[in-house]
Amino acid sequence: MSDKERLRMKTSIESTSSDVTVLSDYSSTLPENLPTWTKNQKAQTFGLKSLTALYTLILTIVAFIIEISPTWQSDAMHIEYTIFCVLMYSIAILYFIYLYAVILYPIVFNTILLYLERIHVLSVHSVKKWVRPEPVFTGEGAGTLYLRLGTLLFGTLGSVLWGSEIFLCFFTETRHNIYVVKYIFAFVFTYMQMHFLCCNSKIDLPKNSFIASFGMMHCIAVNLWVWFSLCLAKAVYKTNKKTLKLQANEEKWKKKNMTENVTEAITTTVAYVLEGEGEFSASEKQLRSLYKLGSAANFLLTTLVEFSLIAAAVYFIIWKHEGEENPQEARKKHVRFDCKSTSVGIFAALVLLIGSFVSISMHYIYNNSDKPRVADEVIGIAETVLFCVTLLAVFAAFIRMRKLQYRLHAHGQVVDEILLIVGLAGEIVYCSTGLDLYVNERLENVKGTTCLTVVAFVCRIVQVVVQSVFILVASRLRSLSASNIANQPGKQIITFLVVCNINLFIYHTFETIESNFGFPHKMATVYSALLNISSPLVVFYRFHSSACLAEIWKHAYSTKHNHSHNVHHKPLEDHHIA
Repeated sequence: MSDKERLRMKTSIESTSSDVTVLSDYSSTLPENLPTWTKNQKAQTFGLKSLTALYTLILTIVAFIIEISPTWQSDAMHIEYTIFCVLMYSIAILYFIYLYAVILYPIVFNTILLYLERIHVLSVHSVKKWVRPEPVFTGEGAGTLYLRLGTLLFGTLGSVLWGSEIFLCFFTETRHNIYVVKYIFAFVFTYMQMHFLCCNSKIDLPKNSFIASFGMMHCIAVNLWVWFSLCLAKAVYKTNKKTLKLQANEEKWKKKNMTENVTEAITTTVAYVLEGEGEFSASEKQLRSLYKLGSAANFLLTTLVEFSLIAAAVYFIIWKHEGEENPQEARKKHVRFDCKSTSVGIFAALVLLIGSFVSISMHYIYNNSDKPRVADEVIGIAETVLFCVTLLAVFAAFIRMRKLQYRLHAHGQVVDEILLIVGLAGEIVYCSTGLDLYVNERLENVKGTTCLTVVAFVCRIVQVVVQSVFILVASRLRSLSASNIANQPGKQIITFLVVCNINLFIYHTFETIESNFGFPHKMATVYSALLNISSPLVVFYRFHSSACLAEIWKHAYSTKHNHSHNVHHKPLEDHHIA
């Protein structure tokens, strides 16, 4: 063996022995009596949340399959399907009863425990174990005032829809008693979660509480199921409505040459389409109010869909931040608004609002004059003007608000961002579907296709993307300098954008009920499903954008944030500068 090989072997042995020595020294310093992962609180919390999330995923998928399954939607399974609906609602209602009786208002529960201890039914140790503390409201929840007002409005209108269904259970053909129970439970569930979202959504759920975590995730699944089932009900209603109108028009043309029956035929057709649209069977699963109330019920259904989306997002935020111990702040009892630098923005936006209502009136006039194509073009031109003006206003707001300062994350901002992205996704699906249908019509050389459709959808999708980016950025801006507090740069434009988005909310609501510009009257089932799923999200995007912009209008120029920012974040800023 050469000297080089001996030296290499000696070095290898020495390094190996030193590694073993270091490893043995390190292992000797480790503690011996550490708890296992099954006794670790963080591991228990993670496992509990994983189980409840898996439960929600499975339940949501099963509910979606049941809604689209021909087997479950057949007349032979109408009782079993209704029992499934009752179970979904009843579990959620029982959870809300537990939430209110044990967590939100524990005084009754604690009084019962103390009484049982006084009569020696329970021991003192058991009472201390089960007694509930006062609730802590430090969570995110539906933090903004405008989001809570939206849940109040949408929840109230959604409850009207369920109340109409309860009444219609006893109208014309009597339905099975379990249908009455189903709609009563739907009404109670909507009303209870409306109160919870408006008043108690900032509740901090207790740690490692299986009932609290499981119930919150079950409510998420119920709201997603309600959203999906209502979208499908709306699609079926629109399909049936078009079929009935075609049948009515055929009967009208058949009797056109019979002069003595013309008046009677027209009267019968109008009454058939607008009032009755056929009788119902006792096992009919569709929402009867859609066929009896028409456009009014369609609007109520849209608001209920938006309410379900808000509820699901808020519940997810509550579940995600379950058990986090944050410092509790005093709950606000008064709201103040600084209306300085707003008059120009309000009156400029009112001009567009008046023009929108004029275009809606023109649409009705042309539509009643048997000129549906001209009526749709009026809507398209008005929409394109609104999108272009609003897009220019967003760019102007970007320029004006570049002088403001950035601040850290605000309470209640996460749920706003989630809902904004959900609405943006609906807008993108809506516009993409419209553009795809336009390309399909051009390939098939369909008469009546105009370039106005492309211009309107392109302007629309650019506007919603740019506005969403602006909202995400501007929600983190504050006036932290004396000049910004005095001048309030961009506040007039923010005011203008708030009113414009309210205007578009009204406009899109009308559009989903009466006329979908850019979409043909006859389209494939896939396109119809995409349209009916994305239409409520389009309306919701405009409502939530106005709510987010109102929050920016309220907080970006507030002087009280200047003091709190300097107090709470000064050490952090000094650290970064150093």
